[in-house]
Amino acid sequence: MSRISNRQTTWHLINIKARRNQTTEHYVEVFNELYNQDPLVEFPRGGKSGSLKYLRNGNQLDRNNNPCWIEIGLLSYTIIDPDAFYNRRSQEDVSMDNWNEDIVANKKESDLYFIPSSHTIAVKCNSSITLKNIVFYLSEALNKVAPETFDVDVIIERDILDKIVKAHAVTHIYANISYSNPGHTHGFEAAFDKKLREMGAGRVEFTAAGSKDNPLNNEKDGMLQSIVNLSEQNGYVKATIQATENGNLEQIDSSEHPRKLVIPQIIDNICSTIYNTIRSIVH
Repeated sequence: MSRISNRQTTWHLINIKARRNQTTEHYVEVFNELYNQDPLVEFPRGGKSGSLKYLRNGNQLDRNNNPCWIEIGLLSYTIIDPDAFYNRRSQEDVSMDNWNEDIVANKKESDLYFIPSSHTIAVKCNSSITLKNIVFYLSEALNKVAPETFDVDVIIERDILDKIVKAHAVTHIYANISYSNPGHTHGFEAAFDKKLREMGAGRVEFTAAGSKDNPLNNEKDGMLQSIVNLSEQNGYVKATIQATENGNLEQIDSSEHPRKLVIPQIIDNICSTIYNTIRSIVH
């Protein structure tokens, strides 16, 4: 009999995409190697660094004996400079002789749950480490283990992308995207996605400008909609839109609208609940 806890949790989702060898086995292998190498990543702001505390392969296996999930403990901390201490009372610089360089300060921890078959990571919205720093760490660390191989993108809230797609007029759009995993697109979007993949670029930037009187062509299954749809799991877009015929122009930055996945209850345990939920929504 299943154990049910009516404890609602809210999660951000991160898409992990290997540019080559997009198999569950490869994702499992690289994440375990990430733990073995444990590269130190310096975050771009705040003077902090990140590394792993633990990595645990789940005990539930798929038909190929790959773990259905991987639990990851990520740390953020400040590396101490033993020559940068100061006594504010005596107003003197202090040098800490024989300082243990493995001792760090201001530690924060976040638990990540990786679903290899869906190449998706779930992290709580109230994570102690910011979403931006988590994405930065994963991108830097994975590409240290396997250079120029991985794209890491926050999955965007669909409603904000639909606001662009359904707008009365789009006058400007900028996109920073990569191609999707195979089989995730249809129609012109699939053809466009295939050309991006064949081009061999890691990331692609697009800029298109129109005007209020001559907006961009926003036809169904056209270029603009394809770019917006690809950005949901593979990048972000910035757009200037006129939502209604008589409305004012407004700016949208999709990176400010990460998807929030609400899980209303925990069934058996958090790992299996996240696994079953993500498998039902991410293909």
